[in-house]
Amino acid sequence: MEQPSAKLTTSPTLADQAYVLLRRQIAEGELSAGQRVTERGLATQLGVSPTPVREAIRRLEHERLLERLDGRSLTVAQPSVHRLYELNLIEAALSGVAARLAAESATDRELAAIRDVHERASRSLPSAQTVEDGIEVLRLARQTHQLVYEASHNPQLIDMIATAGAFDWRIRVESVRRLGATYPSKAGLAHHSSIVAALEARDSSLAESLMRDHVASAAHQHLDVVAEDEFLEGSQ
Repeated sequence: MEQPSAKLTTSPTLADQAYVLLRRQIAEGELSAGQRVTERGLATQLGVSPTPVREAIRRLEHERLLERLDGRSLTVAQPSVHRLYELNLIEAALSGVAARLAAESATDRELAAIRDVHERASRSLPSAQTVEDGIEVLRLARQTHQLVYEASHNPQLIDMIATAGAFDWRIRVESVRRLGATYPSKAGLAHHSSIVAALEARDSSLAESLMRDHVASAAHQHLDVVAEDEFLEGSQ
């Protein structure tokens, strides 16, 4: 019998936990675009009954992260370039709001953590020689974003950003793999430096503007790079 790959607890609800975990698996590529899944298979994977998984599936379908292309078979969404562009606009706007709230509400400890991760990414960049090194820098940059979002102290907003950016990580990783040493990490980290400085200055308007522009411009670069990749073929 297949062993569950993750264990769920009793609080928050099993359905909430299943939803968050499945959304994360979609974002991380553990459930790949276009992959067919079943309610029972997902329940077995999570080690729970089908009931909470059924509720999680409903939420993921509502957010268009899971789709029933023929009315029955459940598959992980495989968005078109146009849809990814639209999601990026949403993510950029929400990320800007999160940065504004973080500038207003972040504790000194949270600001210190944001700067620490950003500086770790900056220190790692000069020695990044391989694709995996580049992905690690990207991971630290992503962690910087997540810490900013968490510093907004707005769980609903954080969830909305996670949904809008659910396909973002896979696209960025593919971009790193294809561009290699020419991947524009230096420019992205320069944007982060300005964002961190605005947060520390408690300049909420500037933090919002910088974050919104950063997320939008970075994603456009990634979409241009992967537009012809097999990940997107057949979905336009």
